[in-house]
Amino acid sequence: MVEQGICNAQVGGSSPLPGSFMRYSFYDSRNYRKTQSEKMKKAWQAGRFDSLLIKIENKTCFRPGCNNIFIPQKNSSPKKFCSRHCSAIYNNLARGPKSIETKLKISESIKRSPYHYTARGKIIVPRLVKRCLNCDKEFLTPRWQDHKYCSVRCSINDIGGRPTSPKAARAKSGIRPDIDLSIYFFSRWEANFARILNLLKIKWVFQPEAFDLKFQKYTPDFYLPDYGLYVEIKNFLSDYSSRRDKAFRKIYSDKKLALILKPEYTKLQSVFSEYIEEWEFS
Repeated sequence: MVEQGICNAQVGGSSPLPGSFMRYSFYDSRNYRKTQSEKMKKAWQAGRFDSLLIKIENKTCFRPGCNNIFIPQKNSSPKKFCSRHCSAIYNNLARGPKSIETKLKISESIKRSPYHYTARGKIIVPRLVKRCLNCDKEFLTPRWQDHKYCSVRCSINDIGGRPTSPKAARAKSGIRPDIDLSIYFFSRWEANFARILNLLKIKWVFQPEAFDLKFQKYTPDFYLPDYGLYVEIKNFLSDYSSRRDKAFRKIYSDKKLALILKPEYTKLQSVFSEYIEEWEFS
């Protein structure tokens, strides 16, 4: 049958479209489309397709007291109410009033849930009242977040005053068995400086005490009791570190503080690294 269609198309002077054996090219011609369009218009005017026209009738809201008229999307739509608000009022009244036990259960479930919604769909996020560990100020926080400080500033003031934490350290931290098993160093530079002090037989204390600088607390890395000297080891002085250093020297002018930055540390490394087997290179 396919072969017969091809033969008929060739005889009639038209050829089927590529990929289709039953559709002919004259279907796409402008004259054919114009002719078919005129035939359809005349058929509509003659009323041959009136059975396809379905008029959508307006509906009145089913809730007593609401006379709003709405237009459904189609006649088969089972929608009875003009809005969700009317539907909720009608259905809730049909269920009857809730008992006290039911209300208490609903209340408890809302308290345990991190989210709950009002009748209009607005989200309410329950919060807990906590006290800041730094300034003792009360603040609100979502119940699923374990916030301990009212602000980032209070967090920095409290945590920054403690000895360096693993979270703040960017270098290789850990215990060095060749120095002391009870000391946790936070960088290679600190451990190497302690090795230099041991080599020179100089007494030292790691992170001796924290000094209150009003805007934060500061703990130097080392203290040399024989010299009454505090030592801070830094790669470079950032704005934060520079402000802290100036505040310490101003408030505690009777204390001696020495800074060992990268140039000074490089000189120490060039002198002492060959004498210390456990020296850690960056």
